[in-house]
Amino acid sequence: MIRRGYIAKFVMMVVCLWAATAVAAGSDEAVSDSGTTGQPPAVEGVTEEQTFEEPPEPPPEPPPEQPLQNMEIETHRIAEASAGYRFVGTRDSGVRAAEYDYLHSSLAGGARLTHLGKDLKLDVDGAFLNTEDYFANLMADYGGYYRLTARTESLFHNLDHVTSDLGIFDDPDRAARYGVSTRRDSIQFRYKLHDYPIHLNLSHWLIDREGTQQRRYADFSFEDYYHNILIPTEPPIVPGSKLYFRSRSVKQVSSEGTAGFDAHLGPVNVVYSFLFREFDNGESTPIHEYKALTGPSEHNEDPESRYYSHTVKLYTSPAGGITGAASYTHGRRENLSSLTSVVGAANVKDTIQNAAGDFTYSPCAWFTTAIKYRHLTIDRDTPSTLFIPSLSTQTVTLRQGIDTRKDTISANLTIRPNMLMSVNGEYQGIFQHRSNTGTTDPKTMWNLPEDSDTHKGILTVLFRPIKGFRLRGLYEYTTTNNPLYDSDPEQKHEGRLLATYTNSSRWGASANYRIAREWNDRISRTTHPELLDSPETYVLPRDRNFVHASVGFWVSPIDRFTVSGNFGYLRTRAEQAVLFATVFNGMNAATEYVSQGEIYSVNAAYHASEQLDLSLAYQLVHSRSTFKPGRTTSDGTPTDGISELSRIKTVEHSLSARADYRLMKHFGCSLDYTYRAYDNRLSSEGDGAVHEVTALLKTSW
Repeated sequence: MIRRGYIAKFVMMVVCLWAATAVAAGSDEAVSDSGTTGQPPAVEGVTEEQTFEEPPEPPPEPPPEQPLQNMEIETHRIAEASAGYRFVGTRDSGVRAAEYDYLHSSLAGGARLTHLGKDLKLDVDGAFLNTEDYFANLMADYGGYYRLTARTESLFHNLDHVTSDLGIFDDPDRAARYGVSTRRDSIQFRYKLHDYPIHLNLSHWLIDREGTQQRRYADFSFEDYYHNILIPTEPPIVPGSKLYFRSRSVKQVSSEGTAGFDAHLGPVNVVYSFLFREFDNGESTPIHEYKALTGPSEHNEDPESRYYSHTVKLYTSPAGGITGAASYTHGRRENLSSLTSVVGAANVKDTIQNAAGDFTYSPCAWFTTAIKYRHLTIDRDTPSTLFIPSLSTQTVTLRQGIDTRKDTISANLTIRPNMLMSVNGEYQGIFQHRSNTGTTDPKTMWNLPEDSDTHKGILTVLFRPIKGFRLRGLYEYTTTNNPLYDSDPEQKHEGRLLATYTNSSRWGASANYRIAREWNDRISRTTHPELLDSPETYVLPRDRNFVHASVGFWVSPIDRFTVSGNFGYLRTRAEQAVLFATVFNGMNAATEYVSQGEIYSVNAAYHASEQLDLSLAYQLVHSRSTFKPGRTTSDGTPTDGISELSRIKTVEHSLSARADYRLMKHFGCSLDYTYRAYDNRLSSEGDGAVHEVTALLKTSW
């Protein structure tokens, strides 16, 4: 059916063409009436001798327009390159001071090539700090029909080496340094079928992690437990329980490929995509002979896995007052475990289905409403038993995996009564159902809620009372009748306030404040005493609040000089009863956890001349946290030493300075200095500093 709007536009176009034709015809008749001599008609009351002079000849007609493909378009090329050296010096470990830096000196440099032609558009750039820290980008487009983007980047992460002199720890390699290099490669290709509104899309990404890390695990001796605690002996049995610290190689690859198309079919656009993702672990699973098991057993496996899915999307044009979209995804996730000491884990499969629908209505500029629906279903197919040869009872019966169904409905309403103010209201309802969540029998130690309904309301007001000033306020309220997890709140209140002001190009300021409080009174745990005591259930309510605030400014007192400063404050406080052990009754106590941090930063940039640019930046971070249990548990057991073990208090400094100097039109240089320091105020663990100096020579043409 043809829309009325199209009919009206067609009628108006016909009328305009008819009017233009009539005007042209009238002009031709006027020219013919003036005579055939080409002279203008005599003016009334003036003789032929007194007539005006002949008008000048009309200007020559412009040349006919050439098709775009025949026009000459100037090609622009830009090339830049830099090369130098990066010097790195460390004091003590330096691992926490520069957690994401590869702490070795190396060559450094970068390059960029840009080609903007009639058909070919090409942009290639990259930077190299060392073999573990680099990036490169490629973007190419040919005639709008072929588009290719690719990127590779690498980052190094320094990891801690935890150790201790206590006899329970077993760490044979105390001098080992740990770190993991992560490389990510991605490529996307898009092809347009010339005169057809169809695109073919291909993409692939890969994440490769290589390095070493510390593996920590425990071997618990039941003989120590029963004879030294439940049945004391004289003299006590020599403890056999150990905490093992071992080095472990990391060689993991995650990859994903997609293939699909999108097409414009009149009022509806269609998208189809097939996705395949897999995780490969190149290292073998560790083996240990546990005291409670027979023979060596595998542990701490990183199982390989596979996921693939099909997705179909339909959506209307985003233009217009009414828009809609719908999508459906069907996927399968598979566990490819290679364990030999546990047989049967490789048969786990999940079937995942996602459905979504959006509807937006915007009848005018000051009113918009939107409704969204999301549906998620996860069906788990798990084996009924596992075969474990190292156990006395080698066949173990499994509980079935939890199946999940989640529906999310949201409604959004935006009103803009004028240019100074807008109001947005949003409601979100989340309805979840899970099966195979256990029973109420205390002997099963497995009882989770099946159904949970969450309702959330958000009100946002945006106000611009004067030019350059912007004020945004938000209030959010969330309530859940039956939280699925202990970390989920039963009720939550949150408020946010953001204010920004900019005075032309001289100065500006911003402030942000966020406060929230949440609590959950449904958390509980049941003990399973080893002695003759009966199980007891303890209610462990949690009350948590946090405050986040920041203030910033920038000022440009003179031309080419800008100074900015920022202050950030983050504080979290939680009060909750904690059960320290489930094999005894009465091991609960009230606790308080406080985490707080302050961030100070100052930056300055000065464009001294056309040849020289200078910049300076400094940052200071204070962090502290404490975990304070009551002096004793409910049965009188003291909690001495727990607060001291968990206390953290650190100070971090960061200073950087940079100078860029253009020696001549095509040559320049830069010098960059960075200093970072980590100071542990409670011990020397992690203390250290890192100095980095990078000198580069640059050229462009």
